[in-house]
Amino acid sequence: MKTINSLLRTKWFQLLATLVLAIVLFVYVTGTIGNVRGNRNRQNQLITTQTADLNVPLNALINDNKYYLSGVPQSIRVNITGPSGLVTAAQNSRTIRATVNLRNPKIGSQRVTVRLTGLSDTLVTKLDPATLTVNVSRKVSRMVPIISTYNHDNIASRYVVSGFKVSQRRARVVGPSDLVKIVDHLSTNLDVPANTQSSITRNVPLKAVDRNGSVVSVEINPGTVIATLDVTSQYAVNSSTRETKTVSLNPTFTGSRAISTFNVTLSTSSVQITGDRSAIDRIDSIPIAVNVNKVSNTGGVLTIRLPLPKGVTEISPRIIEVALTSRSANSSSGGN
Repeated sequence: MKTINSLLRTKWFQLLATLVLAIVLFVYVTGTIGNVRGNRNRQNQLITTQTADLNVPLNALINDNKYYLSGVPQSIRVNITGPSGLVTAAQNSRTIRATVNLRNPKIGSQRVTVRLTGLSDTLVTKLDPATLTVNVSRKVSRMVPIISTYNHDNIASRYVVSGFKVSQRRARVVGPSDLVKIVDHLSTNLDVPANTQSSITRNVPLKAVDRNGSVVSVEINPGTVIATLDVTSQYAVNSSTRETKTVSLNPTFTGSRAISTFNVTLSTSSVQITGDRSAIDRIDSIPIAVNVNKVSNTGGVLTIRLPLPKGVTEISPRIIEVALTSRSANSSSGGN
């Protein structure tokens, strides 16, 4: 004990103890000041006002099975102002949503308010746009005929078309009522390469067109059909009395319904005939008998086998399709 007491009273030990105490106090004060500054910086960050623009996805709450909606952009711009920390958090957030509620819409044009969720109430927000003018249409559907065509001029010389068909005659169009009602038929064209000498089978797309041939933007189900063109070699022309030429088709209409109530479309407007030269020279067109009683009030597609006129041995194509669509169906809203 005497030794320890003697040591504690020495001058160099007292100096060492004073130095250690000074170091401890310095470390404590420095740490305290750092914590205060850190807290102050965090407080300043929250207190400092900042402004930013966000691009927020816009979602329409509507029954897609019943209605079509137009006039809704994919996103809106949201200007936010507030503490910089909250603004930064909002810029990094993936939970901010903008919506318009059309769960019980009215048909036609209407004004709707954009609602915003996922932002702190502390932030001041400004939506651009805050309201939208949208248009709601009822979704309707109906079956319409398919008219298929091909380029007969690309068939090689001394080859003829012995048959042309598609996998189905009608397809369903779906869309807004004002567009569905003007669809006249579905058009498809088989691309025939130049100098074709063999049969072709391809998957071809359908497009909806009105009575003027303009494309109508509606859904088509199915969107494609399978088209088959049968091409065979023509009989060898061994006799100078045989001839081949192209003539037009001349439809005549029978039945109790007035043809003026229908739009008529032929799968081809001309055919190729082969036969005795004296008979071929006298033929400028081939008559087609179309019985309108064989289609419904809304129309339909008739498959007609062309008759062989006297002196004609071949007609290519021999079978054609005639589509009739009701004019009154095109001027009123379509149904299922």
